[in-house]
Amino acid sequence: MAEDPWTSRKRAFLRRLERERRQGRVDEDIVPLLRAINALDDYYTTSSCSGRIQVVAAEFPGDKWNMVTLAKWHRPVEPEEVVTVVRHVDYPNLWFSMQPPILHVICRTPAAAIRLVKLARASGFKRAGLQGARKNRYPVEIMGTERIETPLRLSGVWVVREEALPLLVRAANMLLVRSKERIERLRRAIEALAAEAP
Repeated sequence: MAEDPWTSRKRAFLRRLERERRQGRVDEDIVPLLRAINALDDYYTTSSCSGRIQVVAAEFPGDKWNMVTLAKWHRPVEPEEVVTVVRHVDYPNLWFSMQPPILHVICRTPAAAIRLVKLARASGFKRAGLQGARKNRYPVEIMGTERIETPLRLSGVWVVREEALPLLVRAANMLLVRSKERIERLRRAIEALAAEAP
């Protein structure tokens, strides 16, 4: 008997997740949440990031096609790590950012999507919602609101002095830790939902 389309798609995404995890392309600290979601019949994850601190060279933030990622950390960083990066590059525009966690989940039904959005918001993810719909495919995006995006250098002129970097890094670390705590709260909420299932 042939598998139904939902089960086939979910199985394919779970295989891809495991393959990408083996390749080191999945943030390990979000894996327990991904497993909790994927263990439920009505959900599967398609992409995720547990949140990160990064230094990039770009004219403007978000310019994916022309952006050069100089350093990226999915953990709190030491100011010296950032200083080491910015001292040794000569790009005219440098940006420092702390990006929040983001997670995309496909839900089987509208009711399942609404349930997940409510759990995410109750766990502290204020930006959670349905992102369009097709039959048996209701994508939900869950994203944290903690974010820092600031120029370090613009047109070759330093905007943030090197001695001020520790203050910036400390703020980014605090927000990153706070956002990762929300990942853990959501994992516990998902596991509680699984325990309630008949």
